[in-house]
Amino acid sequence: MRHLRARCSSLSLQSLILYSAAWLTLTACRPSTPSSKIHSAVLPAVVPNISAPDPRIPLQAPQDKYEQDFPFQTACIEARGPGTNVANKGLAIKLGNNASICFDTDLLRVSAGWTGKHINFKGVTFDGGHGGHPMIPSTPKFATRPGPGWADAKGSFADVRPEPFGPMPESVGRWDGLFVIGDYVVLSYTVRGTKIYEQPSSVKVGDETAFVRTFRVDRVKEGLATVLCEAEGSARMVEGRVLVTGPSNQVTMVALAGAPKGVSLGILENSKVVLRFAAGTRPSIFKVVLWSGAEAQQSHFPRLLEGTIKFVDFARGGPSRWPETVKTKGVLEASSTPDGAYVQDVISSPDDNPWKRRVRWGGMDFFSDGKRAALSTWDGDVWIVSGIDEKLDNLTWRRFASGGFENLGLKIVDDVVYTTGRDQITRYHDLNGDGEADYYENFNNQVTSSPGFHEFPFDLQTDREGNFYTAKAGPVRGGGQGFGDPDGKNPGNGKISAFAGTVQKISKDGRRRDIYATGFRAPNGIGVSPDGQVTSGDNEGTWVPACPLNWVKPGSFQGVEDLAHRDPVPRWNKPLMWFSKNWDNSGGGQVWVTSSSWGPFEGELLHCSYGQSSLYLVMRNQVGDQMQGGAIRIPVKFTSSAMRPRFNRRDGQLYVAGLRGWQSNATKETGFDRIRYTGKPVYMPNKLAVIKEGVQITFTQPLEESSATDLQNYSVKRWNYKRTKNYGSPEFSAVDPEKRGQDTMEVTAAKLSRDGRELILQLADFRPVNQLLIKYNLRSKDGKELKQEILQTIHATP
Repeated sequence: MRHLRARCSSLSLQSLILYSAAWLTLTACRPSTPSSKIHSAVLPAVVPNISAPDPRIPLQAPQDKYEQDFPFQTACIEARGPGTNVANKGLAIKLGNNASICFDTDLLRVSAGWTGKHINFKGVTFDGGHGGHPMIPSTPKFATRPGPGWADAKGSFADVRPEPFGPMPESVGRWDGLFVIGDYVVLSYTVRGTKIYEQPSSVKVGDETAFVRTFRVDRVKEGLATVLCEAEGSARMVEGRVLVTGPSNQVTMVALAGAPKGVSLGILENSKVVLRFAAGTRPSIFKVVLWSGAEAQQSHFPRLLEGTIKFVDFARGGPSRWPETVKTKGVLEASSTPDGAYVQDVISSPDDNPWKRRVRWGGMDFFSDGKRAALSTWDGDVWIVSGIDEKLDNLTWRRFASGGFENLGLKIVDDVVYTTGRDQITRYHDLNGDGEADYYENFNNQVTSSPGFHEFPFDLQTDREGNFYTAKAGPVRGGGQGFGDPDGKNPGNGKISAFAGTVQKISKDGRRRDIYATGFRAPNGIGVSPDGQVTSGDNEGTWVPACPLNWVKPGSFQGVEDLAHRDPVPRWNKPLMWFSKNWDNSGGGQVWVTSSSWGPFEGELLHCSYGQSSLYLVMRNQVGDQMQGGAIRIPVKFTSSAMRPRFNRRDGQLYVAGLRGWQSNATKETGFDRIRYTGKPVYMPNKLAVIKEGVQITFTQPLEESSATDLQNYSVKRWNYKRTKNYGSPEFSAVDPEKRGQDTMEVTAAKLSRDGRELILQLADFRPVNQLLIKYNLRSKDGKELKQEILQTIHATP
């Protein structure tokens, strides 16, 4: 078992705001000098003939249907040179003047800066492509090689991580989060005890654009150094600036403006430009200006350095960028179960919104009042909906946050929104109460992420102690079979990193992330019971013969040998049950019925199918140490797939959110539904047990005896699967293991209890089997038809 401790504790939000307010007072009172004038205004200065972005207006209109109307997008982002330059957790930030940079939050480096189109929105999240990820479309003006962006205590930039994935050691630096103030992004991180804020921007003179990194640095506790760029050519110092002469008469120039004593530029290895801070350097605000272009244009560089140095007031939040709301009206009783006990109500999504944002729900939870919910999307947005009541006729949607990296899980704790993405668990803060997030805090980013297109982050849950749980898919290869890119031919398949194919437990304070269990392929959805029992679904594929429902134990191995993370591979933990393809070809999430208002199932487990857009009641049966059981479909319809279920404490009803990607029969792109109990009698089984000679089924309503004891009313089949490295498994006879197909079983007797609720089916040649399918056509005592199916897995018999 691999245990990872947190790199460092986060600066509390209250402390951060007080600290920032003090900084603003300090900088406002400090007298200016001829070479540096420091201000604390919200808006940047606009100097004649030098343009700067205005945070009150959008930087630019989206250039294609996937592009953000937002200053940043988080993704795995690749740049051209030097070498293979991939930021596995990259922030592509728009700077205005048609310029952008990518900041690598794992390594605290600017991986590249470029002009022209922002990024190519490629990959599974955006255009559905398997094996790719967003790319910088043009040759960067400057770049850095993958590796720590800041030096360690010995002055070394060596990468000492056990693998080239995940954050740099806390002893060097920690990513703390970012602020969004209008169209400015303020980066926040800590390097060896020194707090640093960084505001990237751009400046333009004529046709020449320069990149500006404005730093706001606390008193430097010990000497620091960061890599600014690694340019092709020969670098030298010229009057305190760095000049790099490259091929084809191209030059790169780097200079400081307003830097205090102790801050200087330097050159390493002839072409690596570094920024150095001496120990004890006083708190300061200054900027680094970097320009690259034709040698004939370098005379413009002095003008690119002009202008006052200002830092946006980020501690108080920024102007609202999405004040418009989207009004929708729900649909009551859009469908119902045959017995009328459950109905589907539709919470209509804001598909038609002013920003033309795609809405595909990947996470959902409720605020404490139960009338509002937050939902995250696969594309990286967070929305808040209010007006969730009995009628659903006045639903109001507000866009709350954006720019996330596949936010496929969301949890609300103390009315604060958290999402899980491929980069981190983000905690959102609305600093000025305008209904939009201003501070995107890194709650925990210890997860590893490679360029694999399939490394989805699934779900976010908490236990009663406040610990968080999430799951991560393995780097499945394009086409579905196998994992990673061992021969280096398809980098988009990724690598098997430390957290690939695991369920993780994160401490309540976010300081520690541990691997809870291993051996998962694509566990889209987990559940945590009130007493802390963890469950998960998974997806058929390599080492997964059919979709399982896993009963996950701490330290367990769930069967995918490539993702065991242990040598030798341990004994695998058999699932609670298997689902055949027509029941569930791609698992979703689970939820425990915690409500007494949702019919006769309080305390039971529900399982959602993403692939079949279905909801199942899971009937558990423990024999010795082995948990096993079966399922019956609750015949309700969903607007889209069934993926993220939650019970609302206010009304006690079940709400389910889902989306349509691939391997799903969902008819719509997304859906948010309420499955409401009407109070009418439920005609279903609610318990299932294995006995020596067969199975015992308990029903919610008494059965009519003649119907229940008539053997012609039953049909029973069984089959097994073979767990191999191949994709999935055919069905095999339980009698002849090499024969494909199902076995028909004889029902030798059907016995009904006196109260008519317990039915015992005696089966010939009864034995453990992967899949037992029981079909019946019965009547209840009051004449209702029960034409139903139970799918069961029997690992052990008494």
